[in-house]
Amino acid sequence: MNQHLSPQLLKYRARYLFAIRSFFQENGFLEIDTPCLKPVPGMEPYLDPMLVSSPHEKREGYLITSPEYSLKQALSLGIEKIYEIAHCFRSGEKGVLHTKEFLMLEFYQVGINELELMDVCIELFHYLQIHLEDFGFKRENCLKVKMEDLFYEKTGRSFSTEDLISTLKEKFPESKYEYDSMYYDDLFFLVFLNFIENDLPRGKPVFVYDYPEELAALAKVENGRAKRFEIYWNGVELGNAFFELTSPDLQMKRFKEEQEKRIALGKEAFEIDPNFIRSLESGLPSCSGIAMGLDRLLMITLKQENLKTISPYYRMDLD
Repeated sequence: MNQHLSPQLLKYRARYLFAIRSFFQENGFLEIDTPCLKPVPGMEPYLDPMLVSSPHEKREGYLITSPEYSLKQALSLGIEKIYEIAHCFRSGEKGVLHTKEFLMLEFYQVGINELELMDVCIELFHYLQIHLEDFGFKRENCLKVKMEDLFYEKTGRSFSTEDLISTLKEKFPESKYEYDSMYYDDLFFLVFLNFIENDLPRGKPVFVYDYPEELAALAKVENGRAKRFEIYWNGVELGNAFFELTSPDLQMKRFKEEQEKRIALGKEAFEIDPNFIRSLESGLPSCSGIAMGLDRLLMITLKQENLKTISPYYRMDLD
């Protein structure tokens, strides 16, 4: 337990979690409880799950990086509005905005797309503004902007492979990176993290949507754009959302590509979760969902800039 938490903070945190649950209950969402320990972890190339072994070194499974796969199995059973407040774990997390264990809010609603999901998030923030102390949130201040528009505004170019390489060669002419042989996502995030993310407006939620097709992950692709968004607030990445991919064949294809990417990065290539694929095959309905960092959102409501005195999971020895 983080010894720097005050009694006042713990009481506020309890009110905060109660308010979140109250919002979802009042809006017809069912709270779901899913396993933290699973035999197959997520497939993301840049996330590393924590391995759990018995005292006899028998591999027991992995702690989840997200409850996403399990929640989608619940959706495939016919439930239309669900949420979970889950303990999640990611190895290698460092810095004042990261903890190896953290609290994640993940929720899904059937029959809406990612743009409509933005409005659900806005209503959640508005509910917290009313039921907690005033933290300055106003619905009308929320900004929704397309990713490509941000690239043109900040770099003068799009996020095509050619334009990303041109931007990097212009901005980092002395770099030792061999841009022409890099993965698309590495090129994209080199530009985004250096020239866009830190320059986003502050003081309000910024919803960045319509990602490049190459970064679709678990999202549908329409008209060459991945139907997903991320929320940034005061320069902090707060949530990651998808208009969910429902095709089992296309999802298998993407999982295999991620396996190959993990191998290329020198990481373990995890098995594909058969239960998740079966849930897609049984008929995952058209839906949208988001994963949101609750410790970071708490930090924002308290107008703080790090997790040191906010998160029970923060460890000073990992600074």
